[in-house]
Amino acid sequence: MSPLQKAAEPFRDLVDESFDEAAFLWRRWESELASPTRNLDDIYSWTEDRLHGALEGIRVGGPASIETATEALGSDDLSRVTAAAGILATSPDRGATDALAAALKDANGTRLRAMVRALEVLGSDQSLRATASVLAAAGPDHAGALCRLKAFRRVPPGEEMAVALTADSADAQVDAIRAARLIPSAVESEALSTMLQGGAAPVQYAAVETALCLRHPRAWDTAVAVVRKNAPGAGPCLNLIGLFGTAEEHEVVYEALRNPNLQVPAIWALGHIGTGRAVEACLAGMKREALARACGEAYSWITGADLERDRLAVPEPEVETPALEDDDLDADLVPPPEALWPLPDPEASARHWQALKTNWVPNVRYIRGRPVSGETLLVTIETGPMLRRPDLVLEIRVKTRGRCDVETRAFTARQRQMMAAARAASRKRER
Repeated sequence: MSPLQKAAEPFRDLVDESFDEAAFLWRRWESELASPTRNLDDIYSWTEDRLHGALEGIRVGGPASIETATEALGSDDLSRVTAAAGILATSPDRGATDALAAALKDANGTRLRAMVRALEVLGSDQSLRATASVLAAAGPDHAGALCRLKAFRRVPPGEEMAVALTADSADAQVDAIRAARLIPSAVESEALSTMLQGGAAPVQYAAVETALCLRHPRAWDTAVAVVRKNAPGAGPCLNLIGLFGTAEEHEVVYEALRNPNLQVPAIWALGHIGTGRAVEACLAGMKREALARACGEAYSWITGADLERDRLAVPEPEVETPALEDDDLDADLVPPPEALWPLPDPEASARHWQALKTNWVPNVRYIRGRPVSGETLLVTIETGPMLRRPDLVLEIRVKTRGRCDVETRAFTARQRQMMAAARAASRKRER
């Protein structure tokens, strides 16, 4: 072995170390996109900047980085798969592009989506052209993945949309329907009208969202009917009623609070209703252990309170360690994100509300303590916590007929560009 080869061996170790760090940070970055407390600037400074650094630490490895990434595409850890696809998607090396295209062709399910996720945020023009050709020719599920990629990049879909709608996978159909909102003429499509009428709940809900964006005449009636009938997609449609409904239509949200199957999505909708009555409902729900965290999040969203900063949270209960013979070794030990939300103190929160409500205008919607206006929506999208930003973006996109739009799952630089464009569109509309 030559001295040069010996010198290269530890460098490969550094590339592998950077790859491990990138996979960890990617997983953390994805989770922070739904943070109830951190905003876009926080996420960049805490995680995204370091993620970019770790990815660059892989790229400087040259051929070693491509070898490491190609191997990692077969990992069972989807964060490693996404990081690997991201490295290959940004490499100018034709071999890297070919390796990614070949892996995409053979991928399916969550592995396919993990690779497409990397293309969404990192794909170069070269890799996007090559992989789009593969996705377009590989069948309905891959056509759905191409629709998802184009929708993220805000590129109208082509023939792949019709192919994706024939997929057995609801995910592929949802991706196709969401991409359709980039085609104004899709409002007249038979497929959209058919999916509004029923079918798999995720597909029907995607059709309702797209129909709202396109101003389909039956969109709103469908959303309200799904909730009133307690159909399978009622939970997500409650959110739409909270965002867009009138005071009369909001009654279905309050009615849903009595339905055990709809209580959590109804509490989420209360956060978007944002009135004093919604606050009172949240305070009542804090007294119920199973609903307390969700009610605390909605209360914070409406009032602008920080449960921990304002001392409105109680200490977390101690979790007893089960005896070894009673421990479920196959259990998923990773709690869902909402299980980590602060646990509110009902009495302290009630006192906090009593101090606030004297300056509260009745029957007015509030977001983070401010009456809602177009400016409030824009400011909250720009500076507010990540968790509910996608809902606000949908709201402002519908209300401005697409003139204001932000991709809330993009890297910070692109989000800031889109937010600046939304600001400019808003100012132009006001003139």
